[in-house]
Amino acid sequence: MRKLLPLLLLLSLACTLFTPRPTPAPTETAAPLPTATPRVVTATPLPTATPLPTVAFAPAPARGYHLRLGDVTLHPGPPLYSGDIVSLEIDAANADPAWQDAPVSLFVGSREAQPIAAVQFGRFGIGGRAQATFTWAWDTQGLEGPQTLTVTVGRADESPPLDVLTLTVDLLPADRRPLPEALARWARSESACCVFHYLTHTAAARDLALIEAEADTAMVHVENLLGVKRREKIDFTLLSRLLGHGGFAGDEISMTYLDRNPAGNNLSTVFAHEITHMLDRQIGDQRPTFMTEGLAVYAAGGHFKPEDLDQRAAALLALGGYIPLDQLAEDFYPAQHEIGYLEAGAFVKYLVDTYGWERFKAFYASFEESPSQRQMLASAVQTHFDRRLNDIEADWLKHLRSFSPSPAQVADLRLTIMLYDTLRRYQQADDPSAYFLTAWLPDGSQARRRGITADFVRRPTAPENIALEALLTDAQRALVAGEFAAVETLLASVNRVLDANNLFNDPLAADYLQIVINLSAQGYEVQTITLDHRTATVTAIRAWPELETFTLARTATGWGFAPAQEIVLETVYNLQ
Repeated sequence: MRKLLPLLLLLSLACTLFTPRPTPAPTETAAPLPTATPRVVTATPLPTATPLPTVAFAPAPARGYHLRLGDVTLHPGPPLYSGDIVSLEIDAANADPAWQDAPVSLFVGSREAQPIAAVQFGRFGIGGRAQATFTWAWDTQGLEGPQTLTVTVGRADESPPLDVLTLTVDLLPADRRPLPEALARWARSESACCVFHYLTHTAAARDLALIEAEADTAMVHVENLLGVKRREKIDFTLLSRLLGHGGFAGDEISMTYLDRNPAGNNLSTVFAHEITHMLDRQIGDQRPTFMTEGLAVYAAGGHFKPEDLDQRAAALLALGGYIPLDQLAEDFYPAQHEIGYLEAGAFVKYLVDTYGWERFKAFYASFEESPSQRQMLASAVQTHFDRRLNDIEADWLKHLRSFSPSPAQVADLRLTIMLYDTLRRYQQADDPSAYFLTAWLPDGSQARRRGITADFVRRPTAPENIALEALLTDAQRALVAGEFAAVETLLASVNRVLDANNLFNDPLAADYLQIVINLSAQGYEVQTITLDHRTATVTAIRAWPELETFTLARTATGWGFAPAQEIVLETVYNLQ
């Protein structure tokens, strides 16, 4: 039972992606995690890719396919409010081959009127999904309540068209927009290195001085490491909702900054990673994705946090999760995300340690256009190191096997992979606009010119969403603290809820949900929750963006602000 999508689609609709721009580099995001100490009691997976001129549609058996409920996604949302400027994505993964060159038109009302926009199918996003994308096509100013949209596939003079989809969308009153969106306006600030575009009344606005200081420090570090100076200040758009893993680098950098941030992690690491993506373009034009992401991880000293890349890659071998370089270099982004980035960063470190930075930099500058990413990498390796890629890989693996990762290092990596796979599972189920391969990230500069904010702040905020995100955020906290048993428990709880189609039958998840609902009744949006068996440390916001911290107790009637003399109940969460 899905209760998390209040957008009313009465006939046909729903799915995700970006606007045509350079391929983004998905990265880790940054939001400081509260430093609560209570422990959980335990019982025992750039703006968008440039669209290709044509799209390879499904083979002949798909003929006769019609658009259906799961093929359309509306942005921003859910839900939609009067005054939104709405975008649509039409997923063409299962489309009929006859649609290859057909225009896709969007009508408000019936198709007797003139279409408000017409596009063709193309490939978008780092996942390269075939779809038709209408970006900011429908201005709903002055409209309210049920509205009819019609999508047609085929030329206007075709009768009947190849396909027609009619859908009804409910526009809620504009004054029902939630906080902080209702207060959010674009603002601008500059530091020594960067220009920051952010939304007022958000966590980014509150912590702007910290953000600027971290960015300036990271810029100096990356410039010194790469031996490259920035040519001009770098533009950042600070997102007040989680997209992907929190960072995308294109013409500017888009980066998530939140209090309740399931992708969590280290602010300085994120800045170093994303700034590397901007500065490495001064070293070389052609770069395989494997190497650009590897250099960013190496320069940042880790992927989501500071890490010993040698030890961590050795732990990957111990877990049996290693992906051969031929395979990873050719198809980087669809590979398991944490494994791909770790291998890329550790491989770059090995090359620098073995051959020296100057020789590595010359190698990095030498990539030439090739029929495939793997060939581009292998050719440069052969030219600059006089070795075959497979031979260097064999030496690198031998080097990694000389390390003996501790059980804690192996556990940390295993749980990191599990945590992000669980986060991606949540995004695909309940917030598909955020899933990294199909994340909806329209052009920030155009949004600022048009005063569009909703795409950059609106996120699912039903109590169930907040509870699941709070569980994932606390799993991040526990992982950083080395509380591995707590991480296991928290992730098991999230997966139980997702297994049950968002029914909160799991006892730990039910406690989180009750806390969210109780504080929501008092006007608060919960940001983080950390439980032990009797008390809860909670951060929440009522006067945006001021963060407040509470200690709640479990009482005979549930979680609340219990009188000191009231007897608290003790619960152990047994998920076995």
